[in-house]
Amino acid sequence: MANTSNKVREFQRKLYLRSKQEPDQAFYSLYDKICRFDILWDAFYLCKANKGAAGVDGVRFEDLNSIETSGKLIKTLRAELVEGRYRPLPVKRVQIPKDNGKTRNLGIPSIRDRIVQMACTLVLSPVFEPHFHCNSYGYRPKRSAQDAVICINGYLKQGYQQVYDADLSKFFDTIPHSRLLDKVRSKVTDRAVLRLIKLFLKAPISEPTAKGKSRIVGNPIGTPQGGVISPLLANIYLNDFCRKIATKTPCKIISYADDFVILSKTPFNSAQQDWIKNELEQEGLKLNEDKTHIVDMTQVGNEFDFLGFTFKYIVGFIQHTNYVKIYPSKKSQKKYKDKLRSIVKHRTSLTLDQLVERVNRVVRGWKNYFGKVGYPRQVFFKMDWFLVARFYRWSRSRSQRRSLYLAQDAWNKLHKAGLVYLQPTKMKTAKVSR
Repeated sequence: MANTSNKVREFQRKLYLRSKQEPDQAFYSLYDKICRFDILWDAFYLCKANKGAAGVDGVRFEDLNSIETSGKLIKTLRAELVEGRYRPLPVKRVQIPKDNGKTRNLGIPSIRDRIVQMACTLVLSPVFEPHFHCNSYGYRPKRSAQDAVICINGYLKQGYQQVYDADLSKFFDTIPHSRLLDKVRSKVTDRAVLRLIKLFLKAPISEPTAKGKSRIVGNPIGTPQGGVISPLLANIYLNDFCRKIATKTPCKIISYADDFVILSKTPFNSAQQDWIKNELEQEGLKLNEDKTHIVDMTQVGNEFDFLGFTFKYIVGFIQHTNYVKIYPSKKSQKKYKDKLRSIVKHRTSLTLDQLVERVNRVVRGWKNYFGKVGYPRQVFFKMDWFLVARFYRWSRSRSQRRSLYLAQDAWNKLHKAGLVYLQPTKMKTAKVSR
């Protein structure tokens, strides 16, 4: 994974310290920093490391492998920025299916626009970072989803067991541009930077039509989910709301981008719920009433999901040792199984080694995400046996043998191929259900 250069890191450190030491001061000269060659080159390598699909112009990072082609692009972008000629290309919109049968919009900027957005993010992040709420964990340096989960668990142990599990309706698609720019303006008064952000927000959308073609439409509201700068803008936008919860109520709020939970030591009454709803509406945001609910985590069996984890209050093995068990949610397990099914399927031309290579990438990613916190062992073991069963069925489809038992040499083959498991275990010959 690419990292910023030492020169850029030192520049960011100075910006961060100045912003932290002078919290009431706004920055008025940042645009020239965005135009710096070293900033743009770092932005290019960071975007390249993140990969991603091509935008409306069809240009891929594979087309920019040589130093000549990438250097030419950086010089062109810098010239356009310095001369005020830069204009973003339309954002390619794709529909991503959701579990409920609906879809969510994902915006894919062109590579050239991703680079400029990343350069802008590199400069603006250290300006806003010192002022974000301490329990905001989304897309921030040295913070992760696992940190948010650990934070929630800590508050639950302290007695904050009344949970307001919120779900915002189409957050990225409904952020008002004018209000967002006002929040950016609180720390950045450089007109050129504000103009650049406005260009990102107002970039037209290229969306598919029913006839399979595409059309260009305007973007009067929202910031495309998928844009490089969108996570930073989302944190900026929600920060005021998070601080209101933290300063005007005895509650604790933990957020990750547009996902958040509010924890309280006392039950939420209707007046408190209405206040939260009204505060969000003042920000131009709406709650998804069907998915927003209150959970009493003092009652055994109650649970809620956050960032793919389930928090469930259960009875411990020893009397008077009830605790909150944290493990991968059913929704996360289903997605994991579906991903494995899409790789290890009956009709595939891939060899065993090729299948194992692809499966291992999925297994390692899931283990790295869910294996650091909570109690995932039982789920891991179940998922491992699901994977074994997939390979068993795949092997049966390629052989005339219909035995219900996995022979010892089958395990040896999987071991030699380097199959990775979530839960380290010694598996022996076992019967696998049909």
